Amino acid sequence: AIGAERVRKGPARTRPAHKPDAMAKKKKTKGGKGKRTKKARDKDFDQTKKVFDAEDDYEKVEKTPLYLVEDLVSKNRDVVVDGLDMVEPGKGKLLLHKTRLKLAQGRRYGLCGKNGIGKTTLLALIASGKLKEFPSHLKVLHVRQEVPCDDRKVVKFVAECDAEFKFLEEEEERMYDFLEDEEAELDFDPQERLEKIEERRRDIGVDTAIARATNIVMGLGFTKEMREKRTVDLSGGWRCRVALACALFVAPDLLLLDEPTNHLDFPGVTWLENYLKNYEKTCVVVSHDKTFLNNVSSDIVHIENKTLNYYKGNYKTFEKVRAEHRRAANKQYEAQQLKIEQMKEFIERYRSDEDKASLVQSRVKELQKMEREGLCEEVKEEKKLVFRFPEPTKLDHDIARIIDMDFGYNPDKLVLKKANFNVTMQDRVGVLGVNGCGKSTLLKLILEMLEPTNGKIEFNRHARVAYFTQHHMDHLDPKLTPVEFLQQRFKKDNIKTHEARQHLGRFALSGDLQLQPIGDLSGGQKSRVSFAALTWKQPHVLVMDEPTNHLDIETIEALIEAVKSFNGGIIMVSHDQYFLESIAEEFWGIDDKGNSERFLDMDEAKEFSYASCFEEKKNKNSGGSSDSKRSQIKQRKKERQQAAKEAKRQREAQRKKEREEQEAKAQQEKEENAQRQREAFMKEMEEREAKEAEERKKKEEEEARIRAKEEAERKERERIEKERLAEEARKKKEAEAKAAQEKKASEPQTLKKLTAVAKDFKIDMSAIQVLRENEIDDDDIKDLEKSDLKDLGLKMAQIVRIMKAAKTF
Repeated sequence: AIGAERVRKGPARTRPAHKPDAMAKKKKTKGGKGKRTKKARDKDFDQTKKVFDAEDDYEKVEKTPLYLVEDLVSKNRDVVVDGLDMVEPGKGKLLLHKTRLKLAQGRRYGLCGKNGIGKTTLLALIASGKLKEFPSHLKVLHVRQEVPCDDRKVVKFVAECDAEFKFLEEEEERMYDFLEDEEAELDFDPQERLEKIEERRRDIGVDTAIARATNIVMGLGFTKEMREKRTVDLSGGWRCRVALACALFVAPDLLLLDEPTNHLDFPGVTWLENYLKNYEKTCVVVSHDKTFLNNVSSDIVHIENKTLNYYKGNYKTFEKVRAEHRRAANKQYEAQQLKIEQMKEFIERYRSDEDKASLVQSRVKELQKMEREGLCEEVKEEKKLVFRFPEPTKLDHDIARIIDMDFGYNPDKLVLKKANFNVTMQDRVGVLGVNGCGKSTLLKLILEMLEPTNGKIEFNRHARVAYFTQHHMDHLDPKLTPVEFLQQRFKKDNIKTHEARQHLGRFALSGDLQLQPIGDLSGGQKSRVSFAALTWKQPHVLVMDEPTNHLDIETIEALIEAVKSFNGGIIMVSHDQYFLESIAEEFWGIDDKGNSERFLDMDEAKEFSYASCFEEKKNKNSGGSSDSKRSQIKQRKKERQQAAKEAKRQREAQRKKEREEQEAKAQQEKEENAQRQREAFMKEMEEREAKEAEERKKKEEEEARIRAKEEAERKERERIEKERLAEEARKKKEAEAKAAQEKKASEPQTLKKLTAVAKDFKIDMSAIQVLRENEIDDDDIKDLEKSDLKDLGLKMAQIVRIMKAAKTF
């Protein structure tokens, strides 16, 4: 509700029947004022803060707005809230900490960030009126879901949505009552208040409400037939459009839009873009559509690290500037780390050097100062979200062929006429058309969920199809974990836990995410669970109806890359122009009369599909039905057709020129690449040869060193062996000499004596030698003396005689 000091209010009364008399009693305001400009009145009559929310059913105004009780000419419409902290409702998770909310009047902010980072929560917090330091005089409106509808028609509902209209009417009645009650004691002048009310009614356009409401709902795609419907009879998507129309009609000081393009077609998105470009007050938009953000935003607010970061320009500029900031911050971090490392190395090296003690101390102090002031944070590489679809098996034939197909829910009114299309595993098809023209119907016919009225659809029975609807989250069980959901969804396959986890890992769902209840996951994560379930059977074609709804920009980029690498067919309906341009290679256009055609150019497909929308708007603006106006319309149509043909010719010429330039550039790049490859190859060969020569040289040097070492070792071994042999010979000789001495020392005494007298007695020395060689000792000689001489040889007899002679001697 509008917060302000409550003025004393008398009992409720009906408007007096003699209002003209009461009007005649008006007093002239003291110190009459001159005529004021609209801009001044806007400032003076600015309504205090009111939050319009679908859940509150645009709650009634219960307090007197500030513009009726005080002058707001000097009030500032900028928003500045310092030290903002924000937690996730119900979970207590800190989303923003000690950051600054800054919104300048007249700027259009695109609020960006990953899923679950707090974009929607921030919009709800701003709209709740619970922010300290938030300007209480601002009129705030938050559109995030459909409004509760009733029996009123669309235009009337929108025209009466502004609670201020009714409040001004009731306040006017009260002022008339006060004027008639002469005894009432008031602290304000009712006449002056009535003048302000009248000025405010003119400023907010009470008298032109129906015309403005009609223009807004037409821009959002409501046909004449749709405008005549009761709002309670509309579907959820159209009710969301009604909520958006109400927001644009009220034109608050601060307009908060959460995914406003989710239920709009291309003409609706284009109209909304143009409307917001000319919006003179402040607007904050959350959207996943890059093209929409680029066309609408004058500034980007990016939520990262629990902080609101502000960038001038649209989303494309934001991406470029942010990338440059990250590169600069990374260079600064690396330079600081290098400086710290050098200072620490200097300190460590000269810590004990008395001559450089002052230099060491200065570096220590500089390090301490840097730590106090805060070191640069490392710019970590952002983890890119990547997921991939499983590879389908090959098919021998096309997936589907649509031949002269007609379809209508009512045989008298066909939705599609003479449709002829072909679907293969190589196709990337985007389906375009106004809402209600039959895009989703065409998808259901391809999926055999509906039967054609006439013609036929030939479907490959071996082809597997996955259908991703815009309401895919309704099919998820929030109580189950992703693993349990897959196991329950495909009970017949008897999926093991490790198989389910491996499949979920393809869609960047890993670790604890696989074991959390689906209800606790973010919107993007839930969408990935849906993709995982749809692709479990390895489909040959993906049929997607508004797949980017509820996805953040990061997930959309990952989906684009996944679809590009998918080797099956793609058929999709999407209002996201960036998504379509990134993927689709051909387009099926469907106009409001059920005619369909295949295009290779998106602009031509849009021109064919949405022509009736622009004609209706122009016809509405032209007004009347005279022949002259009809001829003007025909003439303008003819001019448009000629302009379209000329534009088409120019586009074709431009595309041809671009293709030729691209081919020439590609050829030049090819030749340059070939030359670079040749040069690189020659350089590589030279480097390889030089490297091989160097390796051969090193190898030869190593072999020579090894040979020299082996030769030295051989000589050393020979020397050692020679010394060993010489030592052994010496020892042997010594042993022999010693043995001879010992032998000589142990020779029998008789032999010694014989040897001594052998010469004198002419004893044969050979005989003595025989005795010695045979080791004949004294005992043996005694035995010989006792033996019979006839048994001995002649020589032995001689020896015995000699022995006897020697003994005698």
